Amino acid sequence: MNLRSLFAPTQVWGRDPSFFSVRISDPVGEGFLHENPDAPNRPKIATIRPLLGHDHSRVDTVRRANAPWLTPWDATLPAGAREELPTLWEYMRRADRDQREGHSLILMPEFDGRPVGQFTLSQVQWGAMSQGVLGYWVAQEASRMGLASLVVSYMMDLVIGELGLHRIEVNVRPENERSLGLCRKLGLREEGYRERYMNIAGVWADHVSFAMDAESLPEGGMLTSLFGKGLR
Repeated sequence: MNLRSLFAPTQVWGRDPSFFSVRISDPVGEGFLHENPDAPNRPKIATIRPLLGHDHSRVDTVRRANAPWLTPWDATLPAGAREELPTLWEYMRRADRDQREGHSLILMPEFDGRPVGQFTLSQVQWGAMSQGVLGYWVAQEASRMGLASLVVSYMMDLVIGELGLHRIEVNVRPENERSLGLCRKLGLREEGYRERYMNIAGVWADHVSFAMDAESLPEGGMLTSLFGKGLR
């Protein structure tokens, strides 16, 4: 029995995982990504799909390899916290259960089959709130290519435009100029400054809060607004 059969749910948000998946041939040539002169190879195929089962261990390997690049932005447990960080095994089980039950959605972009990031919609609430919080990271080899713009736009169109969630929030460190620029480029509404909002790299860090809701989503979707075409 492999890890996928142990962990991966047969459905995500009541749908087959393939519903959330897209495949883009020659993403640079098609205008969805930019060239990265520092990357060893231009991706031939980019995919975006749910991160499930054994994919968690693959992504964990990429994240560890990118630790110097990502650690300054990582969420951490504050001093004196009573809880402990879960093991990878515990995290895998919880993450897949939450996706099955509609409490989170984790998408994994890949270049030619290699994971190059993680985009997590968490704290999903339905009913009167109908919202979630989006966080993400991108591997260094995929930086400066517009990958975050592509995947965030896709998630907004998918989750708000097709699946009916009303609002997605994104919180960004004020020092993170790239993510601030991304939110503003995509037309997310800037909602305010949150002091000491989250523990990052061992300290309570301020964040700027952005959001997109159904009423603000561009006509035809965010992808069409940004690229002139969609993915589905």
